[in-house]
Amino acid sequence: MAKVRKKFNKMKQLGRVSQHILKDVLVCYVDRLEGCVMVDRKKGVILKPTEVMVAAASRPHQWSCYISVLGRVPLTGQEYMKSEQILTPSKFYQSDLAPVFEMHHSRLIKNIPEDHLCGVGWIADPFGSELTEQEAGSIFEQLEAWT
Repeated sequence: MAKVRKKFNKMKQLGRVSQHILKDVLVCYVDRLEGCVMVDRKKGVILKPTEVMVAAASRPHQWSCYISVLGRVPLTGQEYMKSEQILTPSKFYQSDLAPVFEMHHSRLIKNIPEDHLCGVGWIADPFGSELTEQEAGSIFEQLEAWT
């Protein structure tokens, strides 16, 4: 008698492949850049996104997003950020979450004086892990968000 095998499920396989491609990768946006960039979380280097990475990020994931408004005190030059961490309860497409992130950004912008405002940015993790403020700050510095 032949061995009974599991049926091949292409959608599950694509999900596993996209998780493997995006392992330790953060999707980042800073308004001074011309779009999103990807950062390797462990190595701390900016990655040039390939078509495969972009396609993997466009699949549904359980996102966590660290949204920040960046500011600088005019007299002292001290840089700071007001931030909020958003965790999704289930898997979503990033395009579906964009309006929610914009709403949180607009609310955060109101909490910072207009003469302090340098820009906005966000760091998204497709696996839903939280970022510390220190880790997010170093990523924003690496992306030159305050310039």
